[in-house]
Amino acid sequence: MPGFSERPDKTSKNGAAAPLRRRSDWDDPIVRVARGERPPMPNLKLVVSLTDGIQSHTNQSRGVSLWLSRRTGAEVLELEIPELKGVRRRKAYTAVAKLLEGNRRKARDWLALAEGENVIRTLGHWLLERGIREGDSSSLILLSAGSMPSFYNVALGYIWRCTCAAIMTPSVIGTEPFDFAIVPEHDYPLDLSNILTTVGTPNLIVREELAAVSGSLLRQFPPQSDRRWGILIGGDDRNYRITAEWIQKQLGKVFHEAQRSNVDLYIATSKKTSRDAESAIRRLAANSDRVRFLLIASADPLNPVPAMLGACDEVFVTDDSINMVSEAATAGHRVVLLRAERAGAVKRHLQKLTSGMVAVGLLPKRTLWGVPRFDQTFRSFEKMGLLIEFKDWIKERRRDGASPFAPLDEDMDFDPDGFNEARRAADWILENLGDVTHPSEDE
Repeated sequence: MPGFSERPDKTSKNGAAAPLRRRSDWDDPIVRVARGERPPMPNLKLVVSLTDGIQSHTNQSRGVSLWLSRRTGAEVLELEIPELKGVRRRKAYTAVAKLLEGNRRKARDWLALAEGENVIRTLGHWLLERGIREGDSSSLILLSAGSMPSFYNVALGYIWRCTCAAIMTPSVIGTEPFDFAIVPEHDYPLDLSNILTTVGTPNLIVREELAAVSGSLLRQFPPQSDRRWGILIGGDDRNYRITAEWIQKQLGKVFHEAQRSNVDLYIATSKKTSRDAESAIRRLAANSDRVRFLLIASADPLNPVPAMLGACDEVFVTDDSINMVSEAATAGHRVVLLRAERAGAVKRHLQKLTSGMVAVGLLPKRTLWGVPRFDQTFRSFEKMGLLIEFKDWIKERRRDGASPFAPLDEDMDFDPDGFNEARRAADWILENLGDVTHPSEDE
């Protein structure tokens, strides 16, 4: 099809499609991700990120780890935790409350139950290699995102008496056992000294590095216009639905605007996108001469999001993914939010009822759930000038013969270094790292 390709148009020596060049290789389950010269203060030597293989968790941890390393020169290692299933997983969840008693024996008992012997050995070997001693809180940070990694984080922290940091609110144990907790505002965390509240989620996007990966994308899929829009499509979950009908109607409106304004389109789906929605996107793309790039996540493991964020002038994101919205905002975009369908009529009614009771003060904000809970974060992005609803974006383009393009207002009041919650979280940890102490059990 002229002007459109779903796959890279270059091939490797063995005839396979050549992926876009990536700046880092994250394929190994245990991989060194950063090392540099370490300035004298703070004396952070090593960040160990405990991962569970869930991409959103991994990207959040890597984002904070990246900035900890950039600020201090600390080495960053990733350690994959065991994949527990069935009875073993249920037992680990049930027994994790014992960790709150805060001693080594209970930590070792839990790790034995959770198949963590190799995790203990691997971490011990790394610390021995680097001369990091037990109780040296300023030299070692254990970092995790997600509940199961947080359990291993706490257990290992009790054994080595090191600094422990969690991203998001872990189930069962909460944020209390951690020296630092980085919690999104839609979790409504308490106002405590060990908690940093973020707008959206930390991520791996580094604005100044996007030009390199976007250049690779544009060389393989050259634009025909001087304006480019990126579209990031999520998928179905407990609260949202993206159907073939939604694609035809809502995404069709974006296609119409692109045709009207002579704009090129670069599109990516997610692993959550249904097969029916994928087919609908393919049909739209096949009938449009504006599509320059389409990646269907179920058919291609490549992550094109950083390249698209660097290449495009406007970025459209579906509202089922706070992570994608956060990435686009971190890249410096004013995100155009596409509202997906809502799941379950009864659920929608109950969510609306709870939201109404919160609005009149009958319930606290932390009781919000489902869509209204995440809408609070979108409102925060909007107040910062980092998000606009699609319907308002359309009105803006139609108003008083305005330009057919609606780029980000350069006069907005932004942080001089730009919006980046991973960087802010790393700076907060480093500012307070010297105050962390973990006395031995016999003191």
